[in-house]
Amino acid sequence: MKLHPTGVVLWPDNKRVVVRPFISLDSTRVQDIIARALALSEPETEKQLLLVRADFDERHIDLDKSWLRHFEKVRPQIPAGERISEPRRLFIGALFSGEYALESAALFNPSIVPHPDQTRLGQGDLRFILSLRSTGEGHISSIQFRTGVIHHDHSIEIDKTTPFVTLPELNPKPTYHKRTFLDKLNEMGLENDWAASVMGRLGKTFLFDELDQSIQQAAPDEASAHTRDVQRTLECMHWLAESNYEIHFAPSSEISERIIFPVSRNESNGIED
Repeated sequence: MKLHPTGVVLWPDNKRVVVRPFISLDSTRVQDIIARALALSEPETEKQLLLVRADFDERHIDLDKSWLRHFEKVRPQIPAGERISEPRRLFIGALFSGEYALESAALFNPSIVPHPDQTRLGQGDLRFILSLRSTGEGHISSIQFRTGVIHHDHSIEIDKTTPFVTLPELNPKPTYHKRTFLDKLNEMGLENDWAASVMGRLGKTFLFDELDQSIQQAAPDEASAHTRDVQRTLECMHWLAESNYEIHFAPSSEISERIIFPVSRNESNGIED
């Protein structure tokens, strides 16, 4: 077998950035920042918002959506009864936002699958989706995508990458499939009577709350008989549930615009592809 270089090189681009929460763990610090934002007059708030928007807007799509999402994360720190206008909500959200350069350290681990859309192609051509692992500051890794075409003569064409990055919407109540969940538990060596008691109460699909309820109802005699095994099984069930989540991208977004960034506690150091 002869291997021929394609000449295709995928270079990381440190100008591609995502907006993510930038919130101090020190609640006093958070409250101080909010207090300063609340002390501004409405005209001054709108002026400052325009200045911040001018700095960030050209690098992002739907920046307001991100800022409002981040505002909701700090809303509990705002004094009760405080009426907040939309410009002020946006400004506070912006104060607790930061940019992250997804590819500033590396772009690697390509993996390729056929694209579901194989229309408008020449005879023998194949459109594909390429996934890549990108690593940025602090070596936090994420998953991003490219599209392209393998032509009938085996030449490869990569589509132009959008300069923008879009995060998906996270479904707060994902649906779990019992068969898959059981298979994963078995792979982890958690085949015991207590696990069977918990899973036996669940339907073919279930929600996290239903799993939690079934855990609470699990036979107490089983729990007391195998305390150590039960504790490990309980921890692993929660870990498994938190490791699996549902995300949704807007159908109108380009494939190369989409990014899967760490969202669960289990991904605090990045996503392993």
